[in-house]
Amino acid sequence: MVKSENSSALIRLEFKSVREAETVKRALAPEEELPATARCRARIFRRENALFLQVDADDTAALRAALNSFIRWAIVARDMLEPRRKGNG
Repeated sequence: MVKSENSSALIRLEFKSVREAETVKRALAPEEELPATARCRARIFRRENALFLQVDADDTAALRAALNSFIRWAIVARDMLEPRRKGNG
């Protein structure tokens, strides 16, 4: 079996404010603090109103899965901060 080379990505997510970025960072912290799996490690840090997600994985499939999960969680956390818009309940 041929072993794939390591894969990594650094994603920048910009928010409307420092407060919003920090709130989303805190929401994602429990996922970041989980022990690294055999295939993936993640780190989240904030600079001003931007969050940075550093993911290192053993292969591209693990990298893609981790990125999709973290980005989805960040979107959900951000959307929970948005006030309800007229007509949405």
